[in-house]
Amino acid sequence: LMAFVSAVETVGDVSGITRGGAKREATEEEISGATFADGIGSAVAGIFGGLPNTSFSQNVGLIAMTGVMSRHVVTIGALFLILCGLVPKVGAIIRTIPIEVLGGGVIVMFGMVVAAGISMLSDVDWNRRNMVIFAISLSVGLGLQLEPGAVQYLPGTLKVLMTSGLLPAALIAIVLNLILPAELADEATEEVSGGMAGHGGGSLPGE
Repeated sequence: LMAFVSAVETVGDVSGITRGGAKREATEEEISGATFADGIGSAVAGIFGGLPNTSFSQNVGLIAMTGVMSRHVVTIGALFLILCGLVPKVGAIIRTIPIEVLGGGVIVMFGMVVAAGISMLSDVDWNRRNMVIFAISLSVGLGLQLEPGAVQYLPGTLKVLMTSGLLPAALIAIVLNLILPAELADEATEEVSGGMAGHGGGSLPGE
């Protein structure tokens, strides 16, 4: 389940990166490539007993803020992080940066993640079906995270998963999207109701 939700997060991150950095929708090739890479990384982590990998949502805000989405820049950043981990003096230099500076950057970065998510949601067709899916998944995900006592009688591992917020929200949204009937078009509504559907074209007495 964790790997499944991680794949959903990867799809969302790729979409947010292309919208924030390139002002376009992600292609099928980009989404499938990112999902495959995430799956391979999670499989390798599983061999060593590690948890599934997750794509860093911070990158969505970073790319939306800078507009730079070159893979070469990402590679240089990864090499720099490896260098910081292997050479303590390099890491010590980074630690000299005041925590207030890092905190301000983090606030902007995560704020851009939220802004990118809202921008993606603005393109959704907010019919009744989608609103119900969004409302239930968001309410249950946040509710279980804020009130972990609601699942206090579940087994330990399941309790941790259910109170993570992300897992129950994503799982409920996926399940509801599969089982809820699609929104009926106007023609289909007329057919089901036998032509009795109202169109709001009446008038009040005296008009």
